This record gives sequence, structure tokens and C-alpha cells, in this order.
Amino acid sequence: MEIGIEIKEKFSWIHVNGDLSEGDLGKLGNAVETLMKKGYLHVVLDLTDVPYMNAKGLGALVNHWTHVRFKRGDLRIVGPNSRLLHLFRVMGVDALFDIYQDVHEMMEKTGRLPAIA
Repeated sequence: MEIGIEIKEKFSWIHVNGDLSEGDLGKLGNAVETLMKKGYLHVVLDLTDVPYMNAKGLGALVNHWTHVRFKRGDLRIVGPNSRLLHLFRVMGVDALFDIYQDVHEMMEKTGRLPAIA
């Protein structure tokens, strides 16, 4: 799994490429933590290129969401495939996250323009 981060005007974009499996959760956690420490509280997590995630990966996302919300920020998810959306629904966490099909939909609904890595 690869992670790319880009920041613009206090808005951060994390692009994940590859399966989000147990061994890779630390990388994502480090990326989110680094952004939080630097004061970037508005995070967009791009899952467009994530074909698979297990329940542990989803649990990690919920933990990151909780951490970001505790710091009065927000974590938005962009581009999950139908398999990931199904996992979110089955596990009952789809209501926690602001989930968008793509960047254009997110921009329309939020008025925020993220930097794309």
C-alpha cells in the first residue's frame, strides 16, 4: 500500500493506493497523526484506489475519525468502491463518515477545494 499526502490552505488530502490490510494500518495512522500534529484538521481520505479493506481497516478508520473529531476537525471519505461501501453499511459506520463518490461531488456539497496528490 502506498500513501500520498498533499496540503493546501489547511486542507489535507491523503490518497491510499492498494489494499488497506492489517499490516498497512500503521502507515495510515502515521499519516493522519502527522497531519493532526501540524494542525491540519480537515482531512480528505481518498479510497478510489483501494480495492479491499477488512473489518480491522474499517475499525482503524473509525479510530482516526474519532481522533480527528476530538480535535474539532473533520475526516471525509472520497471514492470508495461498492465493496467498501457495503462493508461500511454492514458494520453500521456509514452514518459516521461524510462519504462522496468523487472529488467533484465533495466540492459541490462542501464548497471546499482540496489539493489532489
